[in-house]
Amino acid sequence: MKNVAKVIIIDENNKYLIMRRSDHPTFPGDPDLPGGTFEDGENSLQTMLREVLEETCIVLDPDKVKKLYSGRDYSAHKTMYHLYVAQVEKRPDVTFSWEHTSYDWVDKDDFLEQARHAVDTYMHMAHDVMKPTKHLVI
Repeated sequence: MKNVAKVIIIDENNKYLIMRRSDHPTFPGDPDLPGGTFEDGENSLQTMLREVLEETCIVLDPDKVKKLYSGRDYSAHKTMYHLYVAQVEKRPDVTFSWEHTSYDWVDKDDFLEQARHAVDTYMHMAHDVMKPTKHLVI
């Protein structure tokens, strides 16, 4: 069974990091979050932290992330989705990998709108998990 762990990173001004996929076979140009697929022996937190570092060069403090969701509800192929959120004290520099072509820091409404219109069902899940909260407090 496939497992995917990603994170919503929110800066000190309540701006959300959103990335654009590169030439992905299924989701080219789609909005995305940093994160990815488990490697052998990893749990969801370890996967997310490793993938964030690989894709953005951002080092997140594992004690300052919160898990928001785990489940298969949004996956047509029963992939297990894990979603985290991290509020950072200072906006980190982002150095994106080949997996993404660009990134931006957007307000919550823009984040939700982009997630809602994404092709990737992972982003639909992120939209639904984040929509009910007015202000996220970690």
